[in-house]
Amino acid sequence: MTRPLVIGSRRSGLARVQAEWVKSALEGLFTGQSFVISFLETAGDRWSERGEASLPGTGIFTKELESALLCRKIDLAVHSMKDLATELPKGLRIAAVSPREDARDVWVSRRFSHWEAALPGTTVAVGSPRRIQQFRELRPDLSFCEIRGNVDTRLRKLEANPSWSGTVLAAAGLKRLGLLESGCHLAYFPFEVMLPAPGQGALGIEARIEDEEVGRLLCPLHDDAVGWEVAAERAFLRGLGGGCRSAVGAKATVQRQELVLEGVVWIEARRRNYRKRRVGRAEEAESLGKALAEEILSEAGSPPDSGGAIQ
Repeated sequence: MTRPLVIGSRRSGLARVQAEWVKSALEGLFTGQSFVISFLETAGDRWSERGEASLPGTGIFTKELESALLCRKIDLAVHSMKDLATELPKGLRIAAVSPREDARDVWVSRRFSHWEAALPGTTVAVGSPRRIQQFRELRPDLSFCEIRGNVDTRLRKLEANPSWSGTVLAAAGLKRLGLLESGCHLAYFPFEVMLPAPGQGALGIEARIEDEEVGRLLCPLHDDAVGWEVAAERAFLRGLGGGCRSAVGAKATVQRQELVLEGVVWIEARRRNYRKRRVGRAEEAESLGKALAEEILSEAGSPPDSGGAIQ
């Protein structure tokens, strides 16, 4: 392709790092092709900055990028997989899923070295219903408040609120931004006690279905095992009818063509988490995710809550 290919990205610090990684990887593979990055502001960015109480809807971090793709203003879009809606706009596809960074959540605190050391009654600032509903099972004696903003903003808020016992962030974001040495205590949540958001730690590169040349360029960036893992996790989320603000966690692992999927969901009507596990072939990733969702819904007899406010 004679013209530069345009990579679309959000403007946040983490999104910039992720887009630069994709650009560098493509430049290393295709030395005769030039690439540029176009940074766009999304509804989610504006919501985070304004601190509005209500969410502006689904796909809040992706719609502007997808619109730019469909209008041919950009040629590919880089997303955190956990931000992508389970149903993509007509004409678009996930052309590549990157190798996965650490998918765990991590306890971050200036006061306590571990979530188990936090004093009863102290406040933990959390940014998702998924985290709070799993954390409550670990520490029902703690209080919780909502925190919004990108990784840097949340760390600044933690420093500005010394009464908070800590917060919970995605390890992948801290690592990509080089913030593991931020001066805070860190403790990683094992998957056994806190499942991450579906797709957490992986990047999804979205492109137009009709654009076969871009698809060929992106093929070398695709990780087959992670692609299967993410497909299973997203199928689980889709089967539950949930979105990125639902209290749903999932983690799949592929080893020797076998896929193990664990999923958890908070069912508001039952006031409890339901956690289940399924094993199958990696090629059956989507059907495994769907079956796991159906199993939980059948047992719970009620759909999950859409997320709602942190209480």
